[in-house]
Amino acid sequence: MANQENLPRLVFLDGPGPPPAKWYLPKLTENFEVHVLWSPTGDDAKDALRAQELGRFCDNSPLLGGDNSLRAVLEFSRKWHPEGILGFSELVVTETHAAALELGLPANLPESLRALRSKEEQRIALARAGVPVPGFASVLSLSDLVEAVAEVGLPAVLKPSAGVGSMATYHVTEDVDLTRLWDMATSRYTADPRGNGLVHFVLEEMLIGERWHDDPRYAPYVSVESLVQNGSVTHCAVTDKFPLSEPFRENGNVFPSNLPGHRIESILECATQAICAMGIMNSMVHTEVMLTAAGPRIIEVNSRLGGGVIEMLRLSFDYDIVTAMANVATGRPTAPMGPRLRSSAQYVPQSPARDVTLAQVPTVGELLAFDGVVEAELFYQAGDRPDWVRGTSGGKLARLIATSESPEQLLDLADFLASDKAFTYVPD
Repeated sequence: MANQENLPRLVFLDGPGPPPAKWYLPKLTENFEVHVLWSPTGDDAKDALRAQELGRFCDNSPLLGGDNSLRAVLEFSRKWHPEGILGFSELVVTETHAAALELGLPANLPESLRALRSKEEQRIALARAGVPVPGFASVLSLSDLVEAVAEVGLPAVLKPSAGVGSMATYHVTEDVDLTRLWDMATSRYTADPRGNGLVHFVLEEMLIGERWHDDPRYAPYVSVESLVQNGSVTHCAVTDKFPLSEPFRENGNVFPSNLPGHRIESILECATQAICAMGIMNSMVHTEVMLTAAGPRIIEVNSRLGGGVIEMLRLSFDYDIVTAMANVATGRPTAPMGPRLRSSAQYVPQSPARDVTLAQVPTVGELLAFDGVVEAELFYQAGDRPDWVRGTSGGKLARLIATSESPEQLLDLADFLASDKAFTYVPD
């Protein structure tokens, strides 16, 4: 562990999901005295391994989770006196900014916190600021859903107001049985530990994407990765996406975007409007944008990193976004980005949207043997049944990070991962 004496203190809230600690803690501990707060699983062996992994870099405490994570963060911070509080996971965004606000540290505006965790409040905030949003309605019951369909129209999307990773998210079309859909959506959401347990959904008019890329292997939506400090927005890059797997599960992304300049400008303008409308003042921001015939339209705004962004910014621009975010959290200036050096990609190939057993799975060594692959991790083995109903995280078969001089090689790897040369299945 590095000597952190006299460095500014930073509390880091470790939530579920990537990136791995090795991608961010070495950078943080170079410039800050870091204490990680994390959530125990209740499995003594797993928790011991987690503490050991984090302990390679800095001190840590299993204080998150339970009835009141915010109170635990505040109690620790009032004793330890950090200059900033930082977290990357979507599941710790509220605690990160609420604690920082309570302690007078850099954070987002108080009114932004609810909208960052509630898709309904987010739509209201965007509409109030004049940002074009699809029609939407709050859904708390089956009767609400029936009324919402009549109000919003079809096709539409039903999603939890406070949800992550496409969990319990469904297409709603004319042939859908609303009673069956409501029972399935609510049972899956309330059973998922990532939710807040409240049955509160939103029905949204479906945004119809238009192809803006020349290559059909790109999806008709993108994301914008931005850094906001004291209300000043700096866009790092636009990220292209691979087509979704049903229902709404992500397969990965290519960075930076291959779209022409005038398209990029319109996307960045739309993202800036949304960020300002949300009251985001000090944060990394991941804004998802649908590309439509009427122009870019906001899907959602998140006060966090997009998947793979730490790794891809380092590989594509040699930019240390980890230190930049810690500087924002502690009120210090951030370094500017340099020019693009190369393309990079993250892959999270998804299983089919049905109950299957994996018959063939490549090894980590086979995946690392592909040109440009710098990291590979498998989540299932042959004989396993992917938990696809949990959304992107449950259906995720593997996670890879790769880099190349051009995006073409990265697209070819996506083709391989989606083919039966990589993963095969037998029906249950």
